[in-house]
Amino acid sequence: MRREIPLFLTILFGCLMVIKFFVPHPWVAVLGERLEGWTIIVAAAAVVLGVANVARIHARKIARREPEHGFSYPLLFGLALMIILGMTPASWWVALGAPAGGVAEGSPFDFFYNRAYVPMQGTMFSLLAFFIASAAFRAFRIRKLEAALLAITAVLVMIGRVPIGAAISPTIHLPGSAESQPLLTWLQDWIMNVPNLAAKRAILIGAALGAIATGLKIILGIERSAIGGD
Repeated sequence: MRREIPLFLTILFGCLMVIKFFVPHPWVAVLGERLEGWTIIVAAAAVVLGVANVARIHARKIARREPEHGFSYPLLFGLALMIILGMTPASWWVALGAPAGGVAEGSPFDFFYNRAYVPMQGTMFSLLAFFIASAAFRAFRIRKLEAALLAITAVLVMIGRVPIGAAISPTIHLPGSAESQPLLTWLQDWIMNVPNLAAKRAILIGAALGAIATGLKIILGIERSAIGGD
């Protein structure tokens, strides 16, 4: 029953949510809204379980003195600090002289979020730029026609997006318009808005079809890995 009940509920609710988009009936809309409300509650419970699991794993790592357990101290401290700051009643912070409380703008929670989390997140993304540059260097080794097209297109887009691209390229008059634009700027706009956008839409359509196929397999019970099956 541990597998049959989740599978039955998945099939039932999955079919109801599909019917909601094709049957314009009031009771179907009400039922769909109720299910969406339940989804929010279940997602919140899943977040709580996820936080508890992260705390348990890192507490065990500290207790066992596992390698690199020192990184678990700031993680648990930051986790506990943000939970306390976010759940403390706003009136308490206002009474202590803070501009606001809870998660509002100007609250201690907002201060640590914007002064600690956001800068660290920006630092991580900045570090990723070096790895992306390294991967791009390896990918741009021209051995085939496809690699040559990739390298040429990437160089044109990168140069066309920076001011030096507009400075070194001649100005052209756009057909059917009185406006003029640097050649490299126009070329990178065309690459991004025509072939790139067409390929992007094709990938999104393929991903959507794959998601639909996976959803149907789960609803019909063909794919059971989500509920512990093979």
